[in-house]
Amino acid sequence: MSKAALIADLKARIAACEAGGRHEAVQRGAISLGNEALDAGLPGGGLKRGALHEVSAGEYRDMGAATGFLAALAARCQQAGHDAPLLWCQMAAPPFDMGPLYAPGLAGFGLDPARLVLASPAKPVELLWVMEEALRAGVLSGVVGEIDGRSAAFDLTATRRLQLAAEETGTPVLLFTGHRQEGEGGASAATTRWAVGPAPGHVEADQDFFGRGFPGLVGDPVWQVRLRKARGGSPASWLLRWKAAACAFEVGDGAEKGTDPSTEDVESEVLPLRWTG
Repeated sequence: MSKAALIADLKARIAACEAGGRHEAVQRGAISLGNEALDAGLPGGGLKRGALHEVSAGEYRDMGAATGFLAALAARCQQAGHDAPLLWCQMAAPPFDMGPLYAPGLAGFGLDPARLVLASPAKPVELLWVMEEALRAGVLSGVVGEIDGRSAAFDLTATRRLQLAAEETGTPVLLFTGHRQEGEGGASAATTRWAVGPAPGHVEADQDFFGRGFPGLVGDPVWQVRLRKARGGSPASWLLRWKAAACAFEVGDGAEKGTDPSTEDVESEVLPLRWTG
């Protein structure tokens, strides 16, 4: 899709949203993550609405886990936005050696496909522009974007623009920056910065499908999450389990040590979030 066609399509979608009524007042405060202990560890008691939140992978091999955590945060934003759609921006050529988003996998994480708008700009600078314009529209439950944190387009100025646009309308914005070493890439004006890695998940009880016996199926996704930066708060670390049916996080007992004694040594897995072939 050409840049002109992309812009025209996005304007049409925004116009349709505005026809249903723009927010009467800018929403402030924070979005609960569905767990009191987790909310208490965040400034404002949850994920701040009018703010930029940066998510990255702890290691390059953790890209899939970080994408899952990003989808979980997006699901919480979408739920808090009631009937408002959520915009997810991913470049036409995904930057992290991974395929495009996979709708059934996103739905399995609790996102409503009927209220999900996808945009695929050709360049990082165009992706940032689409995100900023969408935020200023003030009709979305959230805006999600994926950009290589080492890209020349990703810098303090670009992230400040996203932060200011988010503040104007009280819309949360989630930016996935992949993996980069400390000091690598541009500075960020994000209100919170998260680093995500996988953690052992638990195995469900033995189940029988179509006459075939299975020793057990992998259960809910589990991540080791570090809050590297929180404006107005302190760094922290949690072991988090995602309950997609409830659209909420659970905090594991081993949050500070990075282990959960109640789980088996099996990595959590659900439907893939991206096409792989």
